[in-house]
Amino acid sequence: MRVDLIEGQGFDSNIFLVRDETNLLVDAGTGENFNWVKRKLKGFNFKPQNLDVLVNTHCHFDHAGGDSDFLEISDCKLMASELAANALRRGDEKVTLAENFGEKMKPLEVSQILHDGNVIKLGETTLTVISTPGHTQGSISLYEPEEKALFSGDAVFRGGIGRTDLPSSQPAAMRKTLEKLAKMDDEKIYPGRGPVAGKNGSKYIEQAQKFLI
Repeated sequence: MRVDLIEGQGFDSNIFLVRDETNLLVDAGTGENFNWVKRKLKGFNFKPQNLDVLVNTHCHFDHAGGDSDFLEISDCKLMASELAANALRRGDEKVTLAENFGEKMKPLEVSQILHDGNVIKLGETTLTVISTPGHTQGSISLYEPEEKALFSGDAVFRGGIGRTDLPSSQPAAMRKTLEKLAKMDDEKIYPGRGPVAGKNGSKYIEQAQKFLI
């Protein structure tokens, strides 16, 4: 699996490009640094207009504010959980937290609703959707079994977890999410924020559970 990281700038989330026969982007940042993001993608010898799929791990503006830019320059399909898709389709500035950033949220066309256990086939690369509520009610992660890699969104970082004190957060659900992830064989973690865990991913999930004790 080929993964390129665009580290979050300012309020942007991390953005991950997964390349295969189908090219997929995990999250899109705020959109405030979109020109910089495009330059980074071109630096990976990837043309942004060739993007096929964009998956939001959740609907918060720092992950989904840039969706509209990618939808405008490519024919990519936007995919998200049902709860996230509902907020994105409405352009809900409260649920997406766009108003917290002093920004507007454009209503978006979500092409496909993702449910727990759904499989996204990119070619040789296969990603399984995992429901990981807690940071938001509609949060999801993606798991690649060959490399035991988890695209965790804001469920877990290398040294922490996403906030659980926001309007749509559920601390009890986050606890269950971390318990579920701890039972998986996670070697790599590609988080929504901060550095990638290239090995010993399960260790960071175990550490993350202590944040809710």
